[in-house]
Amino acid sequence: MSFSFGFTSNDFDDDELVAQAEASIKSTEVNGETPTCINPLDSDFLLQSSVVQPKVENIETILQSLQDVRLTFEEFQSSLHKMPLIRRELFDVKHQLMLEADAESTNNSTELDILLGDTSEDLRKNVYEGGLKSWECSYDLVDLLSEKVDKTITDIDVVLEIGCGTALPSEFLFRSALLRNDKSKSLKFILSDYNASVLRLVTIPNLLITWGKTVLTNEEWCSLQRDECDNIPINSEELLLSPKLLTAFYDDIKGRNITIVLISGSWGRKFSNLIHGMLSGNRKVLSLTSETIYQPDNLPVIAETILDIHGLPHTEIQTYVAAKDIYFGVGGSIVEFEKYLNDKITSENLPIQSQRFEVNSGLKRSIICIESSQIAH
Repeated sequence: MSFSFGFTSNDFDDDELVAQAEASIKSTEVNGETPTCINPLDSDFLLQSSVVQPKVENIETILQSLQDVRLTFEEFQSSLHKMPLIRRELFDVKHQLMLEADAESTNNSTELDILLGDTSEDLRKNVYEGGLKSWECSYDLVDLLSEKVDKTITDIDVVLEIGCGTALPSEFLFRSALLRNDKSKSLKFILSDYNASVLRLVTIPNLLITWGKTVLTNEEWCSLQRDECDNIPINSEELLLSPKLLTAFYDDIKGRNITIVLISGSWGRKFSNLIHGMLSGNRKVLSLTSETIYQPDNLPVIAETILDIHGLPHTEIQTYVAAKDIYFGVGGSIVEFEKYLNDKITSENLPIQSQRFEVNSGLKRSIICIESSQIAH
């Protein structure tokens, strides 16, 4: 089985991943003996004070923090199947950050300096992991999901996106669920990113805009933004998050039986335990991740996170991992990830199978599909 996408290397010129290689996690050697092999999820490195620990964010608090923010956004399409997508403009995010920094009269943190572009970095490990940009492999996932979206939305109970950033694949499925409008079936979105600021500045705004463009009539689009103030200007490429509009969003998705859960912080055992609790009682789960294996020390952690989730009893889980075949100058690769995954599946005789699909592009990319060969009982 195989499929081909029609991307070219010029489709994403501003999305090339630039990162500095980091030292890999190493086990400690005791009394000259062979280092003890521990599960990467239990590494002491992930518990260091420099690593942001996983935390469930309060969506109501995030919505409140966005009150009266005017979002500028871009509407575009995926390259292969021309699926409609929306994302908040990066310059608009930086504008909001500058306004907030000035209002608080505080010194910029390192994270803020990177987000504003003051350090000329796309990311910095354990500080900012690049979530404000839309990386090209997320588009690959959108096109793949579009080929089976009707069955997917009908069957699944939970969408889990690990390292979501702008959350374009989840946004696509969110829009599909809005259009389907089946209130008799619940659907939960669990969206995780290392940076809480990313969840607040792009993940939720992208879902808000998608909801507005999908659900609201032209009259509602205007009236909810004006919120009884008729002189407020309305623009087709902007959305003012008035209190009335934010309330309408929250109430509408609740009425549609859609739940959004946000998790910030690092992966590891704490993260996996959080996910276990959230997936308990759900029969079918779709797990997504893109551009998360670019560093060698992240690769085993994301692999073990996926395998751990697939170990949930009485749950049918399908995972798609999208990545470049090789991350030049950084060290991660889809081949390394696939080898780690398959070695673990074979050595522990796990009831899991994986299959790799190549993406037809100038810069080689792939998607690995991982699914349980049987439902554990």
